[in-house]
Amino acid sequence: MSAVLTKEQESARNILETFARYGVRKTSMEEIANAAGVSRQSIYKKFGSKTRCHEWTIDTYLSVMYGRIFAALTNEQQPPMQTLHQVFDIFIGDAIEIVSNPHGTEILDDVFQSEKCSGDDWPLRLKTRLAEFLARHNLVSREHADGIAFTLIAAGKGLLLEESSRDQFLKEMSIIIDSVVAVKN
Repeated sequence: MSAVLTKEQESARNILETFARYGVRKTSMEEIANAAGVSRQSIYKKFGSKTRCHEWTIDTYLSVMYGRIFAALTNEQQPPMQTLHQVFDIFIGDAIEIVSNPHGTEILDDVFQSEKCSGDDWPLRLKTRLAEFLARHNLVSREHADGIAFTLIAAGKGLLLEESSRDQFLKEMSIIIDSVVAVKN
C-alpha cells in the first residue's frame, strides 16, 4: 500500500491479511493479536470476540480504501489519467494481495457482503464520484460518464478474479482504462 496508515489502520490491514491466510474460523485470537502488534488481552478487551474483530477489520479496510480513492479523485496535482490508474490500484491492486492468500476469496466475499450492507453505500459513491471525475476532466462525455465509470469498476472487479499479481493487474487495467476512456463520445 502506498499511503501512510495510522497504527490502527495498519493493524486492521494486518489482521485482514491474517484472516485471509488462515480463514476466519481457524484464525486464533493470538494470531490476531500478533498481527495487530498487541496482546491477546488487548484484542479481547477491544472487540470481545473474533466476529466483532472481523467486522471491525472489514469496516476499517473499506473506509480507508474508499477514503484514499476519494482523496485521489479530488487531487488536482497530478494528471487525470495518472489519477485514474492510481484509483484502480487502490481499489483492486491492494485487494489482489489479500485474495492471493489461501482464504483470500472468503475474505473478499465478506468484504463485498459488508459493502452491500453498509449504510455508507460505498459502491454507489464510488461510481458517482468516478463519473464526476471523468466528466470534469473531459475524459468522457457527461452523458456517458456513469456508464463508463460502471464499466471501469466492473472491469476492475473482473480482473481481480483473473490476475494473480498486482503488477499484472495494473498492466491489464491500464489497457482497459486507456481503451475505454479513449472512447470519449
